[in-house]
Amino acid sequence: MNPKNNKITLNNQIKDNSILLIKNLPLSIDKIIFLLNTKLIAQRYKFQSALIVMGYTLDINSRIIKNRSAHLKLTEKEINIILHLNEQTQPQSIQILQSKVWGYSFGDLETHTVETHIYRLRKKIKDTFKDKNFIKSYDTGYMI
Repeated sequence: MNPKNNKITLNNQIKDNSILLIKNLPLSIDKIIFLLNTKLIAQRYKFQSALIVMGYTLDINSRIIKNRSAHLKLTEKEINIILHLNEQTQPQSIQILQSKVWGYSFGDLETHTVETHIYRLRKKIKDTFKDKNFIKSYDTGYMI
């Protein structure tokens, strides 16, 4: 058998039926790792382009949230707030958001940074999509 005709097919069958086809064996471990990493990065990019959050499509790569009728450009911090709140099942306090989104330790910050960001994000969502309930306020914190 001619080694140049050998091929390995790694079929990971992720949602888009992606297939990594490797030809021209033998390959060094470094080359195989490079090929796998390249494929994983491409799949992650595609996944991050279409996250569904409360009926909206969130494109992390382009920092856009959209629905059928409109789209809105977001900041990186706004994306991080949405992602964090979307993963939670309980309202998130200002201190938790400071820790998880801003990386501050509890008590490091006594400003209105979180409230200001939430206020601006809610306003942008309301103005663009007419949605007053995207981020809800509770006595214990915020929640999507």
